[in-house]
Amino acid sequence: MTLNPAYAAGKEAHAGRLAVGHRADLTVFADSPLTVAATDLPRLPVLLTVLDGHTTHRDADI
Repeated sequence: MTLNPAYAAGKEAHAGRLAVGHRADLTVFADSPLTVAATDLPRLPVLLTVLDGHTTHRDADI
């Protein structure tokens, strides 16, 4: 959730940005999903996933 949706939902005190004390939900891909071909998106490797500030997946190579 980014800052504006967090504000709209009344959760701006703990969500909406990457900052100390805020929940962190993020995914790191091996390449940019904005620049790869749409047909390659399903095969784009996920390197790291963080949910509610906790790492839930970490690729062995990072």
